[in-house]
Amino acid sequence: MALRAVVRSFGPAHRVVEVEEYAPPPPGPGQVALRMTAAAVNPSDVVTIAGAYPSRTGLPFVPGYEGVGVVERVGSDVAGIAPGARMLPLGSAGAWQQVRTVEARWCFPVLPELDDEQAALAYVNPLTAVLMARGYGVPGARAVVDAAGSAIGRMLLRLLSERGCAPVAVVRGAAGRARLAGLVDESEVVCTEEQELAPAIDARTGGRGPAVVFDAVGGEQGAALARGLAHGGTFVHYGLLSGAPLPDPSRYRPDVRLVLFRLRDVVHGAERPWLERALAEAQGLTLDGETASPVAARHPLAEVRRALEHEAAAGRAGKVLLLPQA
Repeated sequence: MALRAVVRSFGPAHRVVEVEEYAPPPPGPGQVALRMTAAAVNPSDVVTIAGAYPSRTGLPFVPGYEGVGVVERVGSDVAGIAPGARMLPLGSAGAWQQVRTVEARWCFPVLPELDDEQAALAYVNPLTAVLMARGYGVPGARAVVDAAGSAIGRMLLRLLSERGCAPVAVVRGAAGRARLAGLVDESEVVCTEEQELAPAIDARTGGRGPAVVFDAVGGEQGAALARGLAHGGTFVHYGLLSGAPLPDPSRYRPDVRLVLFRLRDVVHGAERPWLERALAEAQGLTLDGETASPVAARHPLAEVRRALEHEAAAGRAGKVLLLPQA
């Protein structure tokens, strides 16, 4: 028997996630069984558990979009994957369990130089940040990044600066501001608890507005940032930290290009060779420190509710990891 986290009803993650014993199924044709060694707790996990995407989330389910495991067994018709290999299982939730049986086609190799903790954090945020910065960051143009004190926000700021963009960082409070020390100039940080958002962005863009906004918040803050875009600007919406949907920008800014960036859609629509290269690059940037994430806490799987409380704690400085084998 093994342990797994399971969700049977939507709601606050620290209340509805349960831990249960289960018998891991043997891998069938084209499948592998992974002994999960580390898994991330991400905002995307929390909002999914809360019920943000009910149409594509069947109940019950095992959460966890990101983790790393070691191949224990392979089913028939599996080529190129052997027991003992470390793999990132992509494509769906399910990382919060001790043994995960998954389609081999969704397993991707881990750079040998990466330890398990950073490997478990080298997919969702790094790949999202790399693809968004390259796809929508305009060299020489002003860009706004909200939730900038988050792990992915800091990655975006770093990658945009390297592309020659001039980012403005939006944070909620002093804790977020403190996380940006040494990353962006203090004058380029907007703290919404201290300043009104729209005038502060106007002041930093000379009244012209930014060319692009990277929004992980949605709700009214996202709408305010969309209203302040430069004419013909691009609004990249990739998260829903507020829990409130983004009002359709086309209703008040028909000139704005709206991009709904969903890593899941990119991954499911990609050819495997491209995805292998993209993941190897994201892992390489993590290894180099460009997209590495500090770890604030590590919890055994049996303490998943405690891990989720830690994830929700104000001022948390780093990622929360589950260690399924601990």
